[in-house]
Amino acid sequence: MNPSELFDIWAPAQSTWSRWAKPVLFTAIGVAPPPMSSEPDSPPLNLRLPGRSVVVVDLPGVDSVKAGLALAEAGYRPVPLFNGAPGPTLTLGGSALIDVRPIVHWLERGAERLRGFPLAADACPAFLLDADRQAPQWRTAAPGRFDNRWLVFPQDFPSASFLLAQRIECAVLLQPSGRTQPLSDLAHVVMRWQEAGIQVQVWDPDAGALQPVQVARPSRFRSAWYRVLALTGVRRNSTGGFGAVIPEPSSSG
Repeated sequence: MNPSELFDIWAPAQSTWSRWAKPVLFTAIGVAPPPMSSEPDSPPLNLRLPGRSVVVVDLPGVDSVKAGLALAEAGYRPVPLFNGAPGPTLTLGGSALIDVRPIVHWLERGAERLRGFPLAADACPAFLLDADRQAPQWRTAAPGRFDNRWLVFPQDFPSASFLLAQRIECAVLLQPSGRTQPLSDLAHVVMRWQEAGIQVQVWDPDAGALQPVQVARPSRFRSAWYRVLALTGVRRNSTGGFGAVIPEPSSSG
């Protein structure tokens, strides 16, 4: 299948939520070589979700895609929001700060499986993020590297009023074990939902249960300057999403 066909499987036209899906990583389908080793499927999520819920999967890369497929098996529509461009070098040891090859591989690998699930057009959404979208601290953002770190903004998600109109009254966060609050960029999204009366819960894999959470108010919440200031730390890509080569510092004579 070509990138367009694969994207249509992940974001079918009939789905209520496909308008939010990001096509950025699908441009690398068939271009990015597969990872050195192929990771096995993850076991089903033993997760009982309350009523009609929106799920935000904020797990590291491949784990997010795997969780999305597990949720699709349970009747949820996985919506990929990965928004960091692949970069000019896709081989192992390439220039990108975030190695997206495993995510690309699993989007391709999971397409056939996803196509086999009879999901309703109005199936509740599971938005897929990469928890490492700001890149591990050990990666050096040096000149010449491709900086594909990225952020999410409220505009990347449906509004609280849209969710409520779809009879969704609960938001569930799937995050790495031990994290009870959303990352700061996601907090700007979830806080808006919570203010509108949507209950927020966090899945605790260690306890095997959902825990209600009050989202801490993030810095510059609802500030007109928030988006401008947040974007100063990332690099936009001309083809969509985030990603650009870090320039060499200019020298003065």
